[in-house]
Order: sequence, then structure tokens, then C-alpha cells
Amino acid sequence: MIEQALRKFCESSYRKLIVIGVTFIVGLVLIMPLVDAIRAGHDEKENLLVELDSARNVAAEIKGFETRVAEKITQLKSLEDRTVNEDTMPALRSALVDIAKETDCNIRRLNVGTATSRSWKTGENLFVPPTETKTAEATAGPKFQLEWRPVSVSLSGTSASLKNMIERVAASKKLMHIKSLEMYPSSPNRQTLTLDMEIWYFTLARKG
Repeated sequence: MIEQALRKFCESSYRKLIVIGVTFIVGLVLIMPLVDAIRAGHDEKENLLVELDSARNVAAEIKGFETRVAEKITQLKSLEDRTVNEDTMPALRSALVDIAKETDCNIRRLNVGTATSRSWKTGENLFVPPTETKTAEATAGPKFQLEWRPVSVSLSGTSASLKNMIERVAASKKLMHIKSLEMYPSSPNRQTLTLDMEIWYFTLARKG
């Protein structure tokens, strides 16, 4: 029966069309899944490329953010090095003694006064207490605590050595203010002078 069917198929004038049709159908059955797989792979590749670009952008932003953070930390460290608080006051006393020796001045007195503090906002005058206001900024409350310590120094030496002393103190770049300064002769020949000055050293801390 099978041989008879095959013989009829071979003798049929439509056998070429039948072979072509069957081949076409078989090709579609085999190729369509492959096309779908290629299309899916292409879509997945596109998605991965988009995610990769996004990851690169995020990495670049993080790197830029880390750079800015490092810069701010460096600036903060530089500012903190200029402040004087209870912990750094002993080092400041030693530095003043060293400067006096290096400038050939004799320290007659070096006293550190009691620390004073008050609330402070950005832009306020350090030396003028804030007045009572009812602005929105005022009612928001102060953001910082300003603290200062008075250091009274009395030195003797020549005018040149005392001048060098003052210049060295000012060049220290500490957050400071020379509140008072008085210089007068302390020897009969007026070759030796006495310098009395009061220096305020500041530090600033964020409240809360």
C-alpha cells in the first residue's frame, strides 16, 4: 500500500509542487523558532546595553559626587585647623611661647580666659550681639554655636621683635581677633618695650 502510494506520488505531475510546499512548510517550522530566538537575543542585548549605559552614568555621577565630598572634607579640615577649642588650647599656648622665643620676646604673662558662647547665624557680625527680630529666618532658630576664648599676653622686647611677634601671630591664620593692643616703654632708655594684647580665638559648632 505504501509502495503504491509512493508510485502514484512519483508519477504525479504535481510532485514538484508538493515537494516545494512540504519543504517550505518544514523550513518554516524549523526557521521560525530560530528567528524568534534571534529577535529575543537582540532585544536582550539592547536592554543590556541600555542598562550598561545607565550604570556608567551612575558610576560617573558617583565619582563626581565622591570628588566633591573629598573637596568639602578637605575644606572642612582646613577650617577646623584654624579654630581653637578647649582641646587645642594647650597646643596654642605652646605655639605662642615658641613664637615669642623665635622672635626674641620675653613672655611676662600668658593667661587664657573663660570661654564665652552665643548662638550665631551665617552672615551675623561676630562682635555685635543679634537683636530681637521677627523675621522668618529669625524664628527658624540659630544654626550654630559661636564660642571664643580670650588670651591675654604680655611681652617685652625691642620694637622690632615685638613687631615680628605680632606679624607671626597674625600669619597663623587662626580664626582670631586682636581685641586690644598696647605698647609702651618699659626701660629708662626706652630700648625695651612692653606689649600687652588680648586675642580672641574662635570656634564654631553646628547646634543639634
